[in-house]
Amino acid sequence: MFVPLWGTRVPYVINRRLGGFSPGAETYRYDLTPVRVFSGGANVTVSPGVSGSIFKSAGDLNPHQYLPNQMFAQGWMYETLVGYGQDGAIIPKLAERWTSEDVPNGGERVTFELRQDVQFHDGTDFNCTVAKLNFDHVLSDIVKERHSWMGIVDQLTNWTCNENGDFVLETKDKFYPLLQELSYIRPLAFASAASFEQGINSDPDEHNSCHPGTLEELYPDSGLRCAGLSTPSGTGPFRFVSREISADGTIDNKVIFARHDEYWGTKPDIEFVTVDYYETQEAVEAALLEGRLDMALGIGPLAAKQVQDLKFNHAELVDVQHSDVLQHAILIINTAKYPTDDLKTRQAIIHAIDKARFVDEEFAGLEQPVNQLLPYSAPYCDVDLSPAWGFDLDKALLLQCPQPDNGSSLSGGAIAGIAVSAAVAVVLALFVARLIMREKSGKPMFSPEESEKAEAA
Repeated sequence: MFVPLWGTRVPYVINRRLGGFSPGAETYRYDLTPVRVFSGGANVTVSPGVSGSIFKSAGDLNPHQYLPNQMFAQGWMYETLVGYGQDGAIIPKLAERWTSEDVPNGGERVTFELRQDVQFHDGTDFNCTVAKLNFDHVLSDIVKERHSWMGIVDQLTNWTCNENGDFVLETKDKFYPLLQELSYIRPLAFASAASFEQGINSDPDEHNSCHPGTLEELYPDSGLRCAGLSTPSGTGPFRFVSREISADGTIDNKVIFARHDEYWGTKPDIEFVTVDYYETQEAVEAALLEGRLDMALGIGPLAAKQVQDLKFNHAELVDVQHSDVLQHAILIINTAKYPTDDLKTRQAIIHAIDKARFVDEEFAGLEQPVNQLLPYSAPYCDVDLSPAWGFDLDKALLLQCPQPDNGSSLSGGAIAGIAVSAAVAVVLALFVARLIMREKSGKPMFSPEESEKAEAA
């Protein structure tokens, strides 16, 4: 069972020498193309949030893989067929337009007319043949298992280029989220064919774009060989330039991106983006106040109270913006095990959680108490659910206070039940408190630090 706790609004802190930044509809996509430089140089320094933590590394910059690759960098460098806009609107990216038609098997055929005169960072052209190559590698019979969390992996039956150079996808059923899943930052983004080991002729099994050593152990008898990509080259508004790595190889002290001057869309005003590593949130805040850091973007670089302090006490130096609520923190209760297999115990727990209090005291009012699984900004989720199980300590206590029979004293079992329920409530309260403290410190309880090895592929 899911107990929604609070809704997260993504914070963005921008030096006032810059303008034009607008919060997006995706947690880890930081669009810098609209940003304009009002004063000072066109080289901008950024501390980006990565999976709710402080930035440590951009990863291999492979658009087809997950951790340690970071979505903010993949979003700057690589593009997809379509994008995800405000209020869930699907917008054109590398596909200018698309049409859909039913097919006899009950599925759907979607034809994407691709944008012309698009160049990768290495100067090669984007076209349907390159688009198909990327899909061949991401959705090969072996590698697609890594992406089975996406419905599109099971739905797509064919992807081809027609005589007009359009990219044609076919599904086995009418699949509503097709366009939404095509808009994800990864893995169905496009890398230059020149980056593949054998170029446009790279075999999806023998020369797959997966990073060497990441998937072969998972599928030892498959014949899969991960060759990776020789250079990170996409069509996005920024290209990779260089990085400075720590002595132990675990931290990117500095990563530099440059404007893609042949970009098909609106060319950024920013010439270079330097992503700097900071050891603590206090170091990020000091760099902002001293003018050494231009932007702290997303969840992780700053604690909520630091964001609020910058907003109200340093407004002359920085502009603080917030997104709509984009994700919810959720407490999961196991309904199959004692004592939370009891309905009244679960109801008591829910009524005992004072969401408004810890949002106010621990998050400085930045977050919002919520009562539903998904945020209002998600498609078809802008409805109020009833009843709303809110904080009510008296009701929580009454739910766990059995009435004695005929005026007799409480039985030992009843007393034990109350004690166990009280213990569960205390444990859950401690868990929520620890979760909050980890969020505040930029080290969320479920950050990739604990699961990096499992998700490195």
